[in-house]
Amino acid sequence: MFKDEILENENRRKIYRVIEHSPGIHLRELQRVLNMPLTTMEYHLSYMARKKIIYSETDTHYKRYYAKPLGDEDKKVLSALRQKRLREIVLLILSTGKAKYQFMADYLKIPHSTLSFYLKYLIDNGILIKDKVGYETIYTVKDDERVVKVLIAYKASFLDKLIDKTIAMWLETYTREERTA
Repeated sequence: MFKDEILENENRRKIYRVIEHSPGIHLRELQRVLNMPLTTMEYHLSYMARKKIIYSETDTHYKRYYAKPLGDEDKKVLSALRQKRLREIVLLILSTGKAKYQFMADYLKIPHSTLSFYLKYLIDNGILIKDKVGYETIYTVKDDERVVKVLIAYKASFLDKLIDKTIAMWLETYTREERTA
């Protein structure tokens, strides 16, 4: 079957459009957006995945869906950025260049144990780098170009104004550095 024929079904077409607009979306979020019964959603997702119209990947807690395949590193970045608190941490570090642990805890107003959990996740997935300088722990984004490229490519699927500000600031700084180099 061809893609157009498969997407003639109204439910599949709706599901596909949401996945195309929000790559990396997970099942429950997809269900909330479309207000569709879970079993119906699972049936159509399974069918489209078998026909290779969509692609799925299971990360630690969620099964995420994509309209087209992404590279492994981009999937990790996009998966992390889909989660609000992880996105806030990455954007904070991107906007400041680097951030100390205590600064992030104070700025984000989250418990230390929660922040430690999020930072460990981001480090384990190769998004952040942790450096010890004396008694201070400093975090930086490992591949800020990749993170910004993913943010730019999928910014329409995020409902976060902070992303626009961070991208603009990063691009301004990055192009200024290239001009002076």
